[in-house]
Amino acid sequence: MSIKILLHHVLVSIPPSETQTESGIVIPTEVLNKERKAVEYGTVAQVGPTAFTQLGRDPSILSVGEKVSFLRYSGKSVIDSDGTDYILLNDEDILCVIE
Repeated sequence: MSIKILLHHVLVSIPPSETQTESGIVIPTEVLNKERKAVEYGTVAQVGPTAFTQLGRDPSILSVGEKVSFLRYSGKSVIDSDGTDYILLNDEDILCVIE
């Protein structure tokens, strides 16, 4: 991974969208993009060194590998040198940790 997170940001990897139903129907990309989800899910790939400190929390409350929820339109899309897609979020955009 060539991305190094700074300050209060969190890097989250997004699982690929399902492009086929269990019964074998192929879902077009246009439909997947139009699907309205208020909340997205992903897995934490990196946590910035000062994440959550402005909120009075210890940065260790979130660790790599945890599944998190965040608002759909928060953050910026980032592509690593190996082509992996990530979302770069502010620490305050993380809604919850899913156990």
